Amino acid sequence: MQRTRTATVVVALLLTPFGLVGTAGDALALTQPGGATIPTPPGCNSGAPTGLAAAFACVCDAPGVCNIGAACTSPTSCDDGKHAICETTLAHAYNDNTCIPSKLAGLDPIAEARTTPETFRPTCALTFTVVTRGTALFRDGFGWYNVTSNGQKPDASDLHGMIGCNDAAGKSVVLDIQADPAYRGGEVGFFLVTPESLSQKSQCAGGDCCATLARAATGQGQIYYSERKYNPDQASANALIHLLVFDSKITPRKFYFAWEDIYGASNNDFTDLVTSVDGVECSGGGVACATGKKGRCSVGVKTCASGALGCTPVFQGEPEVCDGVDNDCNGNVDDGATCAAADAICQNGECVHKCGGNEFPCKIPGTACDQATGFCVDPTCIGVTCGADQICHKGKCGAPCEGVVCPKGQTCTGAACVDLCSTKTCPSGQACKDGICFAGCAQCGGLACTTPETCNTATGTCSDTSCTTSCPGGTRCEAGQCKNACDGVTCPNGTTCEKGQCGSATTTSTGADGGLVDPGSGTAQGSDAGLEAGADDGNAYGNDRTGGCSCRNAVGHGNRGWAAAVLMGMGIGFAAKRRRSGRR
Repeated sequence: MQRTRTATVVVALLLTPFGLVGTAGDALALTQPGGATIPTPPGCNSGAPTGLAAAFACVCDAPGVCNIGAACTSPTSCDDGKHAICETTLAHAYNDNTCIPSKLAGLDPIAEARTTPETFRPTCALTFTVVTRGTALFRDGFGWYNVTSNGQKPDASDLHGMIGCNDAAGKSVVLDIQADPAYRGGEVGFFLVTPESLSQKSQCAGGDCCATLARAATGQGQIYYSERKYNPDQASANALIHLLVFDSKITPRKFYFAWEDIYGASNNDFTDLVTSVDGVECSGGGVACATGKKGRCSVGVKTCASGALGCTPVFQGEPEVCDGVDNDCNGNVDDGATCAAADAICQNGECVHKCGGNEFPCKIPGTACDQATGFCVDPTCIGVTCGADQICHKGKCGAPCEGVVCPKGQTCTGAACVDLCSTKTCPSGQACKDGICFAGCAQCGGLACTTPETCNTATGTCSDTSCTTSCPGGTRCEAGQCKNACDGVTCPNGTTCEKGQCGSATTTSTGADGGLVDPGSGTAQGSDAGLEAGADDGNAYGNDRTGGCSCRNAVGHGNRGWAAAVLMGMGIGFAAKRRRSGRR
């Protein structure tokens, strides 16, 4: 069942945490149940150091190079071992063991060994490479399986080989799991198959040291899993750890799997099969987070660096444009955004005519034209200046989105629930999420869909397809049932939700400088609900790009609701890709 893939693409995974036994850089090393520290320190074989540190010292940015210094012939002749950029650097001190260097820098196998993550949620192709087989007698195999939902060990028919017993160091295999018909769409785990005899420990079954799934199925080998609870010796008194996981020091989103392959006892060097995997995040990585910055810069994704989780921004600030998004990350949406027409202003992410006179009157009942700004507002709010993150409602300033829960697919911005993607056109291969264009979920490094949503490969968007029939208007699919699209919705300013749309409000905000910022709207263009009287073109304000006034539904600063909705609504796995190529 061994399969060789041909693509070499590096992408992100969403990982499932399973409890961290050790953490990078701490003083507590991992131990086997009997108390032995793992992995063991370097050894010596034929005059060269062995062990994981020696293996990692040969994983470098230049082929055929190892950062292992030569033994010192005098106190002043010690080689520092630095020949390239490598995971680990080993160097000798004068009068130390001439085979085993005593100095280590970089990835420290003892200090940084982990047993997590145990399961993975891939989004695209992953590249696995054989790093070393050490001095192992067994020629083990390696593969993947679908994680079961019932907590049972995967069936033998669901073990899919990737690396065969004869694949030597340097061999790369690409798992394009989304295209694999055996993939069931959830999390995956990995396994090691050995040729060990079940009756003679540490011996090759039948004298054949090549491991295969077929042989293991007939009792000629053992299988160990990334989910440790399934290991054949896990329930015994000598239940061992068979897999250690390491975070790369030199390559973002790259990990190493180091296996120990003897049942119930081992030398604990964990070099029996070491593979690298490009395109993963550490436990807890790949999920949305708040960077603490403003606007679009507030959107981040948790990424791993040396075993520690951090929040990496997905976007950097850009010059402000009229699109309903705080592009320059100063906390104000569309502030300073200009429009091509001299008589136009930026409203709700679009350039529209200013209100005023008989030509562009305010059409929404209860609003009046603020001549200073060109917006239609509550008459009691004309001339009112609100602070940052506030709007004017009935003459008073307040928080625009406090307590608001918008219908699915909409974001609270400026005291209105808005579909920020209703007028957004993304480049080919990208999909709009909360007003921002991302690589679609069908793209490597794009949006990651989380249960119960799945990826629509045609549109690149995530949706819940668990309902057996299409849901009627005003409802949405949720966990296999069509539910009222207004369930759980709390509209801003006391407005009501009908058919998944919040009605319009007439609030406004002016910044401290008198300028209007943070446009919001209560409309979802193209909708048959939520339109106010006077709308003549699918816009609740009675205006468009060529006529009607720029009647303002609700505006404010800060756009906190937008950032919160982006963070809670997104599953993204490409921040590390941006980190690697340079932030834009």
